[in-house]
Amino acid sequence: MMRRFFILSAAALLCLQAVAQNAASQIKDLLASNRVSISYSYSDSAGNELGKGLATVQGHCYKVIESGTTYCCDGSTLWTEIPRSKEIYIENGGGPADIFGHLDSIIDNVTDLVLDGTRVSFKLTMQGIPEPLSCKATILRKTEFSEDLKDFRLDMVKYDRLWTITDLR
Repeated sequence: MMRRFFILSAAALLCLQAVAQNAASQIKDLLASNRVSISYSYSDSAGNELGKGLATVQGHCYKVIESGTTYCCDGSTLWTEIPRSKEIYIENGGGPADIFGHLDSIIDNVTDLVLDGTRVSFKLTMQGIPEPLSCKATILRKTEFSEDLKDFRLDMVKYDRLWTITDLR
């Protein structure tokens, strides 16, 4: 399920300034030199909303907030914060959950791309899901690339002993 959230937010970001022929290079260029924040949602073919969230991406760093869960990756470490169960998972970035290491496979699954200013819509086909998802995204902010990556790290100081922290590295 976590992987689906990353794939959807990544796909939304991948399509922000893309045209079908040059999607990969345009998106890589966009993320290599900008910090991009979006709001996104996705629904089934009947129009039932399945999820929505906020994502900020800069290169291989990202922060995604969906359904109360926060996913932060600074490019080397991935933190997953689940407040409702007071759990935090820490794992190495670059694995299956680091969706930005798999751009080509995401781009291959995007169809029906429509870009209208800061609004993007597209269909996304994913393994294990019987029908394409309808996805929408809105660019909220685009700023210059920053060396400060604190927005992509979880501040572990704020968690007390009531939280279960599982370090999988």
